[in-house]
Amino acid sequence: TRKNRTGQHRWSTSADVIDLVRVLARQMPDGTFAAVLNRAGKSTGHGNSWTRARVRHLRNQQAIAPCREGERMERGEMTLDEAAAALKVSPSTVRRLIAERSLPAHQLCKGAPWVIKALDLEHPEVRNAAQARRFRRPSSGDLRQRELEL
Repeated sequence: TRKNRTGQHRWSTSADVIDLVRVLARQMPDGTFAAVLNRAGKSTGHGNSWTRARVRHLRNQQAIAPCREGERMERGEMTLDEAAAALKVSPSTVRRLIAERSLPAHQLCKGAPWVIKALDLEHPEVRNAAQARRFRRPSSGDLRQRELEL
């Protein structure tokens, strides 16, 4: 059998998880993205679920800096909830705008928060799409059901 090189062992965290931690560390605190890693089905090198302490240990081991307060704002990035507040719509409306590609956004992996550029909220198309949805209620899908006129 082949021997591991010095400093390597079979209990290593996979490279894709380390890359994900590197990016998530720029977005949120350790405890929050431990939950994201768990929802995404990622495990530690030993096959355990992620905790804040395990994330911090991996960050320290890989020399990954923690998230600073206000760092996202310096980069001009917003969360889904912050974008909803800026557009004066609900978070589910922002999700719909993202789904229909009216609002550009990206998500690092399933379960990770949406990253929305603050500048994208200034585009007239985005503002108009949000305005059009602000007072519209989704229909139930049942054509027999009538809406109340208030």
